[in-house]
Amino acid sequence: MCPDGNTCCQLASGQWGCCPLPNAVCCTDHEHCCPTGTTCDVKHGRCLNGDLTMPWFEKTAATMMASPVEDVVCPDKSSTCPDGSTCCQLASGQWGCCPLPQAVCCNDHEHCCPTGTTCDVQHGRCLNGDLSMPWFKKTPATVKAPTEVE
Repeated sequence: MCPDGNTCCQLASGQWGCCPLPNAVCCTDHEHCCPTGTTCDVKHGRCLNGDLTMPWFEKTAATMMASPVEDVVCPDKSSTCPDGSTCCQLASGQWGCCPLPQAVCCNDHEHCCPTGTTCDVQHGRCLNGDLSMPWFKKTPATVKAPTEVE
């Protein structure tokens, strides 16, 4: 089982792995994946979208169904995001969820980028050196009822 916001992809072993992206493209090397709307360039180890190239993502092993999936608790202790995502503050001051683990929260308070990249708010992209990729939109976090707050 993969955390929410991840895509299940088959590994070379025949087992299932998790790509840390929603609706990802599973690469034929059975070890990597690319964001939706891109294609895997297995020969060069990257993702392509027209002239745009970006690093590909490594899959992780899926967990067995017996272990419960736990939500990510945001810093306010009353908002949660799905497992495998990152809490980022929204412009409203409330918390939102980035569909990536350990993501970089962009200072526009609406978007986020994968770990290891920086936000280019002016151009609406994620940057890693000369590589550029689309950024990700945050979704509102789930707010626990007052009786659920620990």
